[in-house]
Amino acid sequence: MLLASTIRDFHETFAFILIFSNSAVGVWGILLDQDLLKSSKLFWGSVIAAQSLIFVQAFLGVVLQTSENLAPRDFHYLYGFSMIIAVALLYGYRAPIGKHKFLMYGIGSFFIMGLGIRALFLGN
Repeated sequence: MLLASTIRDFHETFAFILIFSNSAVGVWGILLDQDLLKSSKLFWGSVIAAQSLIFVQAFLGVVLQTSENLAPRDFHYLYGFSMIIAVALLYGYRAPIGKHKFLMYGIGSFFIMGLGIRALFLGN
């Protein structure tokens, strides 16, 4: 039982990290698209880190679900799964979008942030 509450606390805390990291990447992407920032060297690494958190968060959710035998919360799962789909769509459209890839990843990161907020509130 102690392990489950630790996983629950970590899952909730990690949700805030996921939300804030994707919001930071979102702002960064928009600033790069508008040429308000020039260097994009660290941007792509930050995108990978922020979006990788989604998969870690999903894994933590599955571990929590199985350890506590929780009743399904359909919309919480929908928003979590939608974040994974959003990452796949962003990755798939990175080449065809051309010069506005920073804008696409900025808006996409804000979308992921919004899904994370919804999932957080529905999970409590």
